[in-house]
Amino acid sequence: MSPARPDTAAGRDAYDKGDYKRAMAEWQAGADHNDPSAEFGLGSLYEFGAGDLKQNYKQADYWYRKAAGQGNVEAQYRLALIWAVGGDDFPADLAEAYKWVTVAVDSKGVWSTLAVDLKSQLDKVISAGQRADAEKRVAAWKEAHAPKKEEPPVAMVPPARPADTTNKGSATGCPGWPFPTLPCTEQFPALLGSPTPPRAPPPQRPAARPPLDELNEALKQIDCAAVRTQTSTQSAVSISGTVPDAGQKTRLIQLAERLFPDERAEVTVDVVPPPLCRTLVELQGMRSAGLFGEGALGLRLNNGSLQLRENNPIKLEVRAPAYPINLRIDYFTLDGQVLHLTPVPGQPAPRLATGAARLFGNPANGEIWNAGGEPFGTELISVIATVSPVDLGSRSQVEQAADYLRDLRRALGQANARPGQPNVLGTLLVKTSR
Repeated sequence: MSPARPDTAAGRDAYDKGDYKRAMAEWQAGADHNDPSAEFGLGSLYEFGAGDLKQNYKQADYWYRKAAGQGNVEAQYRLALIWAVGGDDFPADLAEAYKWVTVAVDSKGVWSTLAVDLKSQLDKVISAGQRADAEKRVAAWKEAHAPKKEEPPVAMVPPARPADTTNKGSATGCPGWPFPTLPCTEQFPALLGSPTPPRAPPPQRPAARPPLDELNEALKQIDCAAVRTQTSTQSAVSISGTVPDAGQKTRLIQLAERLFPDERAEVTVDVVPPPLCRTLVELQGMRSAGLFGEGALGLRLNNGSLQLRENNPIKLEVRAPAYPINLRIDYFTLDGQVLHLTPVPGQPAPRLATGAARLFGNPANGEIWNAGGEPFGTELISVIATVSPVDLGSRSQVEQAADYLRDLRRALGQANARPGQPNVLGTLLVKTSR
């Protein structure tokens, strides 16, 4: 019988509870059996100097490399980070950092989402020579870790067994079994003359929750997050939306990696802090309540990107779905306000015919929309398309987003949508800067 392998999950549980000594013991036992999750755990203890442990990037690098060599993408990502920033007795090496971030991106795991962001940051500071050096290191690492081609096994002919002279009619036998004439079984055979004991039914294990249900339940615990999950016909899971900070984005990626270890989950979320994130939560709540349906509403900024500098003109092209619509276009700022771009007070909502497109913010039509000033960051343009005009009463052109969204929910609840012609919400997250 082989010895029981250590429970590396116990190390994670101890780590989450702040019991770093027990986490070290559990993970060390797992690392002794070449468990990549345990090796990664040890690396994280040394990287962060958890508990009484002194921060030691050299030890973190040692254990992360062992885990990375066994395909742990998070370890590859952490190696890129520690080599990019460096530490005591551990000088930074951008070529080594670029090597590891490239390996992480190419691994195609959920951690490659963060690795793509880090790689784009390194691209801004790395020299051409360092990049060339990194590419050589990547090639050498991949060659060293390529799957080995195994020679086909040589068939071994077992020696002839001596004939069984004790029971000529028996065609079955189990090597090592104390009753060689009986069929192989996991149960000790009943002796002659003894009653056969009834077999106890196997214990019923509680049914495991589907990973997608567990994911959706966990998403509810993230405050100010507007996240949607979808499953394709190939059972691939995609997670998209916004979270309030980078830490929640990291936790979401870790959760997806744990629940979908076959690396089929695609995580594409943006970081949108309060109070703007509450606007997105409220809009998603309206969608969940059935006030918005799915529809082919086309949106794009005419500048070909989602970047806006201060005083840049905002030109937004909107294309109607397969039915005529009335439009409301709003701009939500980082400081919790909303600017009603159209309709402006005293004017009716613009209307688009079936499948028609129109460019809004066109000075030729008297629409002068310019990007505002500070605070800069991620802001939101929303387009609401309804079959019937939505009456929101008399409003100022700029107001608190919370007041507007409250009245919008009420008005949409009173609007009459038609079968096959739902109200549709379209959003664009734009990056503003000076």
